Amino acid sequence: MAPVFGNVVIDMADELNRPDQEPVTPNAEEGEPPLLTKEEAIAEVKRWTERYKIDQNQIFARIGEMVIRYGDLIPHLEQETDEGRLLLRAISRGRVVRQQRGFPGGIDRGQG
Repeated sequence: MAPVFGNVVIDMADELNRPDQEPVTPNAEEGEPPLLTKEEAIAEVKRWTERYKIDQNQIFARIGEMVIRYGDLIPHLEQETDEGRLLLRAISRGRVVRQQRGFPGGIDRGQG
């Protein structure tokens, strides 16, 4: 079963079983959205938590026994863990989905 990050479903099989442990890069032929930079993804998470006043202990994603809370997002992104690379991909896809649905590219974009 694929995990759900926010409203974005990620297929983790390739990322979790990559022997080279290289960061995930989008494949234009597969229609993958361009990945945000680590800094852009961190800024996006900060916008979410500030705008929506999200409790840092609130669960962002649950995958089997693993639980990722909003307070874990930035450390995972900063440390470029396996989870951080998946989060980067999920946040990047989420931005594309919001753009396709007519929402701004980033939450609160243009609002201070």
